[in-house]
Amino acid sequence: MSVLCRIVALGLLLAACAPGDRTAQITSEPLVLPTLASPQPVPTLALTPEATVPSLQSLVVWWPEPVAPVGDIQASVILTEQMDGFLAAHPDIMLETRLKKPRDVGGIMETLRAASAVAPGALPDVTLLRRDDLLTAVRDGLVQPLEGHVSSAILGNLYTAALELGQVNGQLYGLPYMLEVQHLAYRGDFPSGDYATFENVLALHRPFVFPAGVTSGLSGVFLLQYLSAGGALSDFSTGEINAEALRTALAFYEEALAAGVLDMSLLNYSSYADYRAALVDGSLPAAVVPSTAYLGLTAAGQTLGFAPIPVQAGQPTTILDGWLWVMTTPNSDRQLAAARFLDWMSQSERQSRYSQAIRMLPALRGALRQAGVNAAYGDFVTQLIGSAVLPSAEITSSAAARAIQNALSSVLSGQRTADEATQDTFNQLSG
Repeated sequence: MSVLCRIVALGLLLAACAPGDRTAQITSEPLVLPTLASPQPVPTLALTPEATVPSLQSLVVWWPEPVAPVGDIQASVILTEQMDGFLAAHPDIMLETRLKKPRDVGGIMETLRAASAVAPGALPDVTLLRRDDLLTAVRDGLVQPLEGHVSSAILGNLYTAALELGQVNGQLYGLPYMLEVQHLAYRGDFPSGDYATFENVLALHRPFVFPAGVTSGLSGVFLLQYLSAGGALSDFSTGEINAEALRTALAFYEEALAAGVLDMSLLNYSSYADYRAALVDGSLPAAVVPSTAYLGLTAAGQTLGFAPIPVQAGQPTTILDGWLWVMTTPNSDRQLAAARFLDWMSQSERQSRYSQAIRMLPALRGALRQAGVNAAYGDFVTQLIGSAVLPSAEITSSAAARAIQNALSSVLSGQRTADEATQDTFNQLSG
């Protein structure tokens, strides 16, 4: 069937691959994905008395919907072309792919947990997880180490922080595929450096918003600001906060409130989604956004500049997250097939082309240069990744994180001064 005919089949739920069918298809549970393109027919083997049909190694791959967006025809065609190319290059492998939600009922993590002990045959051989889910999957023994399964050429082309994103206790469990950083998007004519420090924000009276009212854990933006002021990630495991760093970060918000640069409405935002519409319609001059959102908005015609998240020291930094390939099968033959698939999908040209289609940042340095990203933005992102922070749920949901978030909320609401909130936090953690 032609590519065009398959694209026309939008909305149809694909059937699972029949035995012996080597066309790359994605079945959706319960999401719906457009029917995708077929590869060129595989030549039929001419059988002789001595010849036999080679056995096929089945490989099951689950795609989370954010990385294979429903209804995005361009992304679907590119992804299918890449998988069909893999099948053509590896005639001994039969590929079965499914589209899944990352979480919630029927999602990847729930299924990995539920089926690992009672129905291992229902699990994928390869899938993609975010960093927090990777940590959980490693802790629960749901994924296999990737040491020895990834070429040194690929590992050497990864950003250092991206490589660390896939490591747990120094061992590689996740191969970075697509990355996401946090930064400011703004409208106006001031240069991005003006947002680099607390001092500049106050001096230029430039307001911005971010998810200050997170419902659990600690705001990622405030975490960066605490660390920049002298705090350390180890403070969250020991519970011994750096009081001066906390006071410095809180004092910025106390001053910004007093000067009318910021206000307590920041506490109304728990995620980027809460203020996306206001950023798009121009009622917000600046906001912290994920890079995926920034790339999507600018591709849609929004005129937005980019700048670092304001911190005390002014060194550009960010929260780094992304999608990581993980291998779940303990079977050695399937692991070999999985390694070949990961190598195929991790080639720079393929990763750059697909990342451009789904508006994400490729994990390979070479791929970012090829991905059609504006050169200035690419340099900016590279700088951010070079000093990125990799928080974990264990850190951001710790008692220290909750206490620091409470301190931020009390200052933003005007209930406490920076000094009072810092003392409250110290008393709470040492009591």
